[in-house]
Formats: sequence, C-alpha cells, structure tokens
Amino acid sequence: RLLESNQATKSMSCSDHHWIDQSNLIHLLWLFGHQRASTFKAAQDEGIPVPWSDKEKERQREMRKQKGTWRQLRHKEDERRLKEKIRLKVEKKSQLEKETKEDTF
Repeated sequence: RLLESNQATKSMSCSDHHWIDQSNLIHLLWLFGHQRASTFKAAQDEGIPVPWSDKEKERQREMRKQKGTWRQLRHKEDERRLKEKIRLKVEKKSQLEKETKEDTF
C-alpha cells in the first residue's frame, strides 16, 4: 500500500508540475504581449517605426554596419566640414596675401 500511495503522489506531482509549467508559460506570454503593446504605443506616440517593422529592421541593420552611433557620425561629419571651412579660409587668406604682394611690386 505504501508503494501504491507513493506512486500516486509522484504521478500527481508530475501532473501538478506540468500544470505549473503551462501556467508559467501563459503568464510569460501575457507579459510579452503587454510589453509588445507598450512598445507599439510608445513608438506611435514618438512617431517612430516599431522595432519589428521592416523599416526599423533595415535601420538597425544599417546601424550595425556603421562605426559608431548616429550622433558620433554626425559629429565626425561636422568636424570634417569645419576643417574644410578652415582650410578654405587659410587658402583664401594666403591667396589674398600673394595677390597683395604682387600688386605692391
């Protein structure tokens, strides 16, 4: 009898564990659903595409290809333009000095 009751307890606990596992899975899926809904609403409020849209997936792929963040790239481009502007200013100044020297002689 003890053996039979012990086996019954084991089979009952296995089915209980199965029910608990299914229950946990349902709760987990419910949480993921709420997270996805919250992400969708936030994206709509901010006017950006949702992360699972094709447009956003393409943008994420492009970001992985680039070196640095968009902000770093923008700063790098700003630095390049500033250096170019300074270089042109120096060239213009040297050209004016050269013309002034030629006019004085």
